[in-house]
Order: sequence, then structure tokens, then C-alpha cells
Amino acid sequence: MPRNIKILWVGCILIVFFSFIYFAIKGNIKTHMGMEKQRIKQETRIKKNQMAIKEVDKGHTFKIDPIKEIKELNALGKYEDAIRYAEGAAILNPNQSKIYTWWGISLVKSGKREAAIGKFVKSARLNTSYPKNYLYWGLTLAMDGKPEAAIKKYEKVLELEPENSNAYAYWGVALEQLGNRSGAIEKMEYALDLLPTNNNVFIPLITVLMSQKQYKEAWKVVKKAKKQG
Repeated sequence: MPRNIKILWVGCILIVFFSFIYFAIKGNIKTHMGMEKQRIKQETRIKKNQMAIKEVDKGHTFKIDPIKEIKELNALGKYEDAIRYAEGAAILNPNQSKIYTWWGISLVKSGKREAAIGKFVKSARLNTSYPKNYLYWGLTLAMDGKPEAAIKKYEKVLELEPENSNAYAYWGVALEQLGNRSGAIEKMEYALDLLPTNNNVFIPLITVLMSQKQYKEAWKVVKKAKKQG
């Protein structure tokens, strides 16, 4: 090989080698910068949540119940605020299952059902005996068109609270979704037997009775509903 061609060939190899090293280092730096930005963003979000909780605590001489605060925010229709508060509360109380349940409820109310399921799962892992978690978990599954999966959650509620009227009411609604109207009526009527003032039963029970042309029975339920105001 002529000397000048050999020098050119070696030069090309060195250029390729150092170019590879340069871009590899540049890529690592870019990846590291991206990870660092993500870390800073995460820390900032956590600090904001902690500050939000501290802000709520200002002016109080007692410790605020985070569940109560989340409930009140939901009652006011401030679902996004409830979600942020729940997230911050979970950071400070990572083992309190009820916070995750109410975080999930807040997510459902804001239309984020898929994210809510994850919170219900987390709550159940921390505490297997909180009926409300399974009740809302079931409702969320039913809203997603999964009545059979929802029924399993209602059954879990009734294992923990055998006389939970809402569990029977929602079970009935799920059965109606599955086309089992006679079973739906049975569950809903039993829900009313347990709690005659349960407003969650009246409309779905009247609807399914009417669909079955049981007009007399439907009218009786209408009268019961009127008595409750």
C-alpha cells in the first residue's frame, strides 16, 4: 500500500473512532441531562404537594385529617385540587390505605378511571378490610363496562359488611347490565329492605321494573321515593 494512501486510511479510521467517542459521550450527557431534568421535576412536584398540605394546615392548632379535606374538596367539585391534595397526603402518609381510596375516588370524579384503579389496588394491598375501597372499585369497573368484575368487588364488600345496602344496589345495577333483570330486581329490593332511605336504589329499580312491565311494583317504589322527599 502506498504511504500516502496508508496515512489517509489511518486518518479515516481515527476520525471515525473519535467521532464515535464524541457522539457516545454526547448521547450519555443528553441522557443524563434528561434524567436530571426529570428528577428535578419530580422533586419540584413533591415539594409543591407538601407545600399545599402545609398551606392548608396554616392557622390550625390541630392536625388536619387528610381524608376529611379530600372529601370536602370533592363535595365542592374541586376534583383536581382533591387529587393534588391526596397525592401530597400519600407522600407524607404512604401506608394509609384510605388516602389511596379517596385519591382514587377523586380521580374517578375527574374522569380518570384508569388511574383510579391503580389507587384502589394500592389501597387493597395496604388494607384488605376497607369496604369503601372495594365499593368504589366495583363502581369504576362497572362504569368501564365490566359488570362481572364489578360484582366480584361488591361481593367482597358484603364479606366485610353483610348489610351494606349500596353493595346490593350496585350489584343489582351490574346484573341489569348483564341482562339479568330478575336478579337485578331481587338485589335492589333487598337493598331497600336493608335501607329504605337509600336514594341510590330508587331510579335504577323503577327503571328495571318498568322495563319488565311490572308497573304496579314500579309505582310502589315511586311512592317510597316520594316519602323520602
